[in-house]
Amino acid sequence: MLRTSEGDLLLVKLEDGEDVHARLVEVCEEHDFKCGWVLGGIGILRQFTLGYFTGKEYLKQYFEEPHELLSMSGSVTLDAKVPIHLHCSVSSKTFEAYGGHLFEGKANVLNEILVRGFDRMKLGRVLNAKTGYYELDIDMK
Repeated sequence: MLRTSEGDLLLVKLEDGEDVHARLVEVCEEHDFKCGWVLGGIGILRQFTLGYFTGKEYLKQYFEEPHELLSMSGSVTLDAKVPIHLHCSVSSKTFEAYGGHLFEGKANVLNEILVRGFDRMKLGRVLNAKTGYYELDIDMK
């Protein structure tokens, strides 16, 4: 993994085989980005699971083969039960597009990801008893 920061921006290059979520948690902790936003990500993913939330549960699909990572965004809430919440869109070798919540995934060759850390905003997750979903909670410091 390569990374560099400038102000509130953190640029991360994940290398082949690295776990997307684990490495993002690691580098955000290293740079003290407890709260933030994943502004974008490109590259290639393999061994990843996408999900679609029906309002009651997630429908999940696992993809073993590499797919182009077309876009990625999400939130960073390191002190919460769900520290990295990502959504992405990918394309297969036949140019079929898929997208949804990214539960897990590994970089294939590389991923390039841009994260913005927040200074004043405090983000967290709160369980919504009605949906059973850990929802974003926003607070100003």
